[in-house]
Amino acid sequence: MATSALRAGEAERKIVSDIRTVLRKLAASRVLSVATKPANLARLTDKAFRQEFPAERPDNRLASAIARGIPARRKLAEEEGGSFSADQAAQALGISKQAVLKRYQKGQLVAWRQERQNAVRFPVWQFRDQRVLEGIEETLQLLNAGNRLDDFGRMLFFLSNHGFLGGKRPLDCLREGEVAKVLQAARGYVE
Repeated sequence: MATSALRAGEAERKIVSDIRTVLRKLAASRVLSVATKPANLARLTDKAFRQEFPAERPDNRLASAIARGIPARRKLAEEEGGSFSADQAAQALGISKQAVLKRYQKGQLVAWRQERQNAVRFPVWQFRDQRVLEGIEETLQLLNAGNRLDDFGRMLFFLSNHGFLGGKRPLDCLREGEVAKVLQAARGYVE
């Protein structure tokens, strides 16, 4: 059993390596310069996947849903200035890398794990003047209460327009000091 799991892991690494090689070649191609931005490559990868594995077949529905999520996650990761590594986030807050990672594990910072190297990335938009933007931690406490949202679900909350907030994003409201409104929206978001 351990041998078959090892072979499966080796096969998965080989497939990921092959896909990465193709993506690097496309990104370096001058012919496809418009389409080679990472978000566009993610969108085109999703499109190719859906053409190769049509969703009409029952066994392809979950795979298609996962493939559709690739460009959406990429867009969230790149919005509002991109992201910091754990080292950069620690520097932005003036604390140690271990302290930053501990705050992420406690649900006090917005971040996501990258599969590659199991690294944690922190959206730049949550940091301001060597502090976490006021209201982020309290909002995360509410969003984490039900344990229904993953890292990208929490990011989506902050970066999506909400009718309750007058069509504004929670992030914009926090920047304007409207913490109470965002907390109320977060309660409704997880219910």
